Amino acid sequence: MICSKVFRLAWIALAAAYGMGSEAATYRWVDEKGMVHYSDRVPPEEAKRRRSKLDSEGREVEVIEGAKSPEQIESENRLKQLRRDQERILAEQRDRDMALLKTYRSEEEIDLALQGKVNMLESLIKVTEANRQRQQDLLEGHEKRAADLEKKGQAIPKVLRDAIESARRQIVQQDEKIRRIEEEKASIADNFAKTKARFRSISDSKIGLAGHQAWLEPPNFADKSDTGEVIVSAVDCSGAEMCDKAWRLARDYVLEHSAAPLAIDNDRILQTVTPQDEREFMVTVTRINRKTENILFLDIRCWPSTVGEALCASSEVRKIRAGFKPYVEAGLSDPG
Repeated sequence: MICSKVFRLAWIALAAAYGMGSEAATYRWVDEKGMVHYSDRVPPEEAKRRRSKLDSEGREVEVIEGAKSPEQIESENRLKQLRRDQERILAEQRDRDMALLKTYRSEEEIDLALQGKVNMLESLIKVTEANRQRQQDLLEGHEKRAADLEKKGQAIPKVLRDAIESARRQIVQQDEKIRRIEEEKASIADNFAKTKARFRSISDSKIGLAGHQAWLEPPNFADKSDTGEVIVSAVDCSGAEMCDKAWRLARDYVLEHSAAPLAIDNDRILQTVTPQDEREFMVTVTRINRKTENILFLDIRCWPSTVGEALCASSEVRKIRAGFKPYVEAGLSDPG
């Protein structure tokens, strides 16, 4: 507020010094060197730049987009496509959340469902262990008979040799089956832990559907620099190992640059809680997998209000968007 008053006083003094009447249209723009200009006329060579129309007190009353270069048009189109992909991924998460709420009414029900699956797998392990023990007993009997024959100097018949080999193969197979069941049991326990955590998150009255609540109006997005250039906060990665590392870096970046906690934290979405105040913003990173490329895309949205619009246009939010790609790429290039 103080800065705004100081700016207005400076603007009135500037207007008086240059004889700018209240009827004259006055424009503000930033040139390629980052210099801010004020004038009642925009030079032809500057007409391509984004500019603001100001009233007699220096308040912005209109924003005029400058002429767009092919590169700017390409960036805008890419940003639109990334947002469409992101919304598709978020919609899929919304569907899963709704299905989760319909499937379970409490965390106790989730625990019971987990215990039922674990009990079934443990029963299967016991059956497999019993089969393994039978094969072990058979093997020991076959090997004893073979040893007795060798002591007598008699040849071990082929049928006995085959029986020994078969019993050994059966034991190996039963061991492998037990290992796979144990892995499945651990995986199910891990998935149910995540399910329970997600259920708790979306059941929390303060979080609601955690970033998936529909905005009453289209939200404001932070997507342009001070000069009007489109900022596409996206990082390309290739291969599971590289993309997993990029995802960990993206998570670190969000936690470092947002005071809000993560409402969604899985292998495809990182999203802070839905803002409860128009002075707060929401950060979303999605992992977009296409046929020819894998992309980590960060977007920031604010409340659909003038305060939200100002927040998304602030230097703080712009820095977060602009810093995402170099942060992740620097981390990927670090061998450590």
